[in-house]
Amino acid sequence: MIESRLPYEISLNPNTAAAPCARLVLKDRLTEWGLTELLEDSSTVAGELVANAARLGQVFAVRLTPEDGALLIEVVDSSPDEPQIKDVFGDSDREGGRGLLIVDALAAGWGVRRENGQKVVWARVAP
Repeated sequence: MIESRLPYEISLNPNTAAAPCARLVLKDRLTEWGLTELLEDSSTVAGELVANAARLGQVFAVRLTPEDGALLIEVVDSSPDEPQIKDVFGDSDREGGRGLLIVDALAAGWGVRRENGQKVVWARVAP
């Protein structure tokens, strides 16, 4: 049962533990909110967004908000750069750039907005 519609927010340090930590918190929140059917896709989407933010080398925040059976995942950082889906097909030597393709495939929608001088990359995962 969803106890609150308020976002659940955590701050994370930019290191290799950030994505696993975000996935663990996400699992706990989805279980508490009764949204476990969203766990697999949400975990992948959150992991990709968090990995992008962690590469910036600054503390960032992750917000999770249940919305009518869906989940809004927001990653807030202070980078001025906006993420873009990159054409990585045909370049098998390229290490990065596939994360937003995965987010785009799994999320019902995603985008970027500015909030209080910070960048918010958001994705909505729905059943």
